[in-house]
Amino acid sequence: MSEELNDLIHKANIPEQLKTYFRESNEAKLYLNVDMLSEIEELYTFYNALYYFDETEFSSYTISSLKRGSEVVAYYYYLKKILDSNLELISKDQRFYKNNKSIFDFKIDRSNLDKMFGKVSREFAQNVDYFYKNQYDEINILKTYLLLGKLELISSIIDDEYYSDIYNSGRVVIANKIEELDLKFYIRKHND
Repeated sequence: MSEELNDLIHKANIPEQLKTYFRESNEAKLYLNVDMLSEIEELYTFYNALYYFDETEFSSYTISSLKRGSEVVAYYYYLKKILDSNLELISKDQRFYKNNKSIFDFKIDRSNLDKMFGKVSREFAQNVDYFYKNQYDEINILKTYLLLGKLELISSIIDDEYYSDIYNSGRVVIANKIEELDLKFYIRKHND
């Protein structure tokens, strides 16, 4: 391997394990050249800027593509096709992502959920306060239960003991007030 190629490998923006392979492998010296290294670096920069992915898989597919051989002119497109077909890519901007079982999960932004929980719990407390102040005209029982449901959902997602305690306390308060006031609810079906 030429000194120039060795220096370029050292400076290249590619995964460390790929650099190690290129420097230590006798076989790599047979098929890697400056142009191909440039194409690999360009593709790595592209994927790394836009996606989360397994760098070891990237390196493995890159090595395999070099061993199979391709003309330097078409190498970029050849490697890109292999990576697009085989590399599991997760967009850095998606709110949903594919987990290791190929099931889409929801990305959780804890700070936004914390803010939402605070807002919902304040609004819920205000609705419950109407019960204690005997301001029955102000009570919107449906809204109160919807807020309670939001508290339950957020506390379940975050799995935080403090949030669970707030939700459970709210549930008990509502149940006790409804029982104390002997309120009865009737659900009427809506006919379209």
